[in-house]
Parts: sequence; structure tokens; C-alpha cells
Amino acid sequence: MEKNLKSQILEAQPQLAKQFQKVLKNNKLTHAYLIENQDHQMTYDFSLWLSQAIFCLNPVEGDACGNCDNCRRVESFDFPDINTIEPDGQTIKVDQIRDIKQTFIRSGMESRKKVLIIRQAEKMTVNAANGLLKFIEEPDGMMYVFFLTSNINKIIPTIQSRCQQVYLKPVPKKSIESELSQVTDFSENQIRIIAELSDSKEMAVELSKDEWFNSSKEIVSKWFQYLQSKNSLSFVFVQQHIIKIAKDKEQQFLILDLLLVLYRLELKQSIKNESIKQQELMSAIEKIIAARRKLEANVSFQNVCEQLVWQLLN
Repeated sequence: MEKNLKSQILEAQPQLAKQFQKVLKNNKLTHAYLIENQDHQMTYDFSLWLSQAIFCLNPVEGDACGNCDNCRRVESFDFPDINTIEPDGQTIKVDQIRDIKQTFIRSGMESRKKVLIIRQAEKMTVNAANGLLKFIEEPDGMMYVFFLTSNINKIIPTIQSRCQQVYLKPVPKKSIESELSQVTDFSENQIRIIAELSDSKEMAVELSKDEWFNSSKEIVSKWFQYLQSKNSLSFVFVQQHIIKIAKDKEQQFLILDLLLVLYRLELKQSIKNESIKQQELMSAIEKIIAARRKLEANVSFQNVCEQLVWQLLN
């Protein structure tokens, strides 16, 4: 049986959900929240759960019952007093904010309460963000605004300072693996690798469909095998294959991150099997992290990789 929204939130964010249940019970929900998580769907689901509590017909100590007509309509995106803004192209524009403000001037259709959810709020233009300041500074007591973002630091300070900031727990890797198993026919090991590289289900699905990533994953796995077996071909492999697939900085970082994941998974297996290779693998992981820092400091990718190979083979 599929879980309803409330059950999903209680399972994914148990500690935070309990904190908010106390807030709801005491009727202390504030008017503006800035909610951060790498998974866009997680932040949206969390804001919908809070919206359910605001409009619930049969609240349980302030919390949404999850089953009444209003709760079901909120979960199915069919509630007129909840408005959602998303980027129009690359940004959320000032015209979008003007339009929604006109909507908010009018009374709610179902009650006096209104909710505004702004997805990917870091993409608001400065003018768009400033257009909301008066709403936040002089709120109608029945209006709530949820700013959803993957990076609070990209939200302008004037918005940050006027909102209560909420940090959701990262999406569990097992949950990401479960999602991937439903949308791909990859092996368990491939799914595990992608999940380890991903901060969200959305990112994991995108990686699983990326042709460059899927071909590069096989190449980096071969490089890893050479390094693990202390094969001197590791040097030649950098020049013949690794450098050729690294077209830009983002791909270069992803190659090192992929190698790091392969070593970490090997370490987990080594611990499970009580292998004597644990110390060697931990040392290799530290060297890869150091190599990543060199790349961040603009050392050339080829030099970073060749130095790393020399360190891992000795």
C-alpha cells in the first residue's frame, strides 16, 4: 500500500517532523520559511505537508490528519489557496511575483488562509526577491510563504534574514537506490555507485540517463582495477583514456568523485570481510581527496591524475 504524504515525511525526516509537530500543536507556525535540501522533491513534499496542517479539516494536535478531503486535495495539487511559483526558463522573474501578489490580495477561496510555495528560490532575480520583501515584513496573519532551495547561500540576505531557516536531512542512499531500481535495469553495483554520487533522487536519475557518465563510468572502473592491482599501465591509461574523456572542469571533478566512490565501496566491502587491506584503502581515499583539492587549486587535470597514480602505486 502506497504511503500518504504525511507518512512519507515522518519516515524521511523523523526528527524535524517531530519538532514541527510541536510547533503546530502550539500554533506557533511562522509566516515565512526557507527550506533547504539537494532534493527538490523533498523540499516540495515537506512544504505540502506543512500546507496540509494549515488547511486540514480534522487536525490531530495541530498536525495534518493526512486523510481528510483537504489533505488529499493538497497532496494531489488540487487546492486553490496554495500557489506555486517555479522558474520561467532560467529564473523566477519579477512579473511572476507581481502576478502572484495580485492573487494574494484577494481572499482565499476555501478560507482566509493562503500559502505561497516558491520552488528553486535561489533562481529568483534580485527584483523578484525584493518584490516579496513587503509580504514577508508585513504579513497577513493568515498567509504563509515557503521558499524552497538547494542552496540557502544563493538566496539574497534580505530574504534569508526574514525567514526561519530549515535544513532537511539528506535523502537516504537506500531511498535513492530504490528509485533507481524502478527506473533503470542497471545492476545492483551500478545503482550503488550512482546513488553514492548523488545528493538527490533527481540527480541520480539524471546521471543514470547521461551517456557521457555511463561510458565514463566503465572507463574509470577499468582505471580503478589497474590501480588496485598496482599495474603500471595506470599511467598510460591516464594519457590514453582518462584525459580524453575529461572535456571540462565539471567532468574532471566527476571522474575523481567516481574513483573516490569506487574506493569507498571497496573499503566497505573490506570492512565487512575483515580484510587486511583496510588501511591501504583508507590511505588511497585520503590521496584522492587531496588530488581533488589540487584540481580545485587549478593544477592541471593531467598532472593531478599522474601524481595520484604515482602515489597510489607506491
